[in-house]
Amino acid sequence: MTKKISPEKAAAIIEVEEAAAEWRATKKREREAREILATAVRNHVDSETLSENKISTITGIPRMTIRKMMGKL
Repeated sequence: MTKKISPEKAAAIIEVEEAAAEWRATKKREREAREILATAVRNHVDSETLSENKISTITGIPRMTIRKMMGKL
């Protein structure tokens, strides 16, 4: 037996499901972008092109987060 739901509730469910799907997709893009940034950070700090402090200043990301990206924390 299927329970009948109101059109308003059905619309609310659809809205929440769509928002959740968008959130998951956005989180995935964020993780991908973070990995691209982490790779660039590691490359430039390891080659001594830029310091952790300079990258922190350029990106506005705290230096401790930069160090974490590099696997130092």
